[in-house]
Amino acid sequence: MNRPSSPNRPSSRPSMPRRAAALAAALLCGAHLAGTAQAAPPPPPPSSYKPVPPTVARVPADTGTRNHPYLFTQQHRDNLWWWNGAWLPQSVPSGAHVRIQLPGGPVQWKPYTGPDCRTPRVPGLRRLSPARVQYLGRSQLPNADRIDGYSNLQNFDYTVDGTGLARICLRPDPAPTHPEDIGLGNGAADPYVLSLLVGVPQLGVSSQR
Repeated sequence: MNRPSSPNRPSSRPSMPRRAAALAAALLCGAHLAGTAQAAPPPPPPSSYKPVPPTVARVPADTGTRNHPYLFTQQHRDNLWWWNGAWLPQSVPSGAHVRIQLPGGPVQWKPYTGPDCRTPRVPGLRRLSPARVQYLGRSQLPNADRIDGYSNLQNFDYTVDGTGLARICLRPDPAPTHPEDIGLGNGAADPYVLSLLVGVPQLGVSSQR
């Protein structure tokens, strides 16, 4: 027996013209997004601003050693301009080994304890007693051709003990002709002053401002 032919059912697949149109629309959308991404403005250049380091709430536990001391350079002197009025000395533990390293030759840096060896006035520092500073000696490293007019690096080693404010000063002989070449502003080279909080956290001092 002949069966009646089934009625034509609509296909579940889109016709070729519809698929082509959908593909073209997707390609146009992708091209538009890519063009938008390429047209985005370039990122701004990195800023030269140095953020002020956060206030330290604790005193470091490690005192360091003569071979691995706390190292300070001309970029660590008191009250550098970029602190913008927020400067505080760095905290170190009692018994810390401290080394100051400065460019020299022909300039000779020498320990100094005269009247110009002063810490900048900060209200929270006034209540602190002086900590003990012991000079251990000096050494020298070659440093030729790195900074015009300077041929070596001069190291000065100290220990600091007690609880309070330590102050270490060095004076150049002769004074550098261009102290800005080694990161020291006019007058900042004579003397070089490094103040340290010994056994005192910065946070405790900043709260006294």
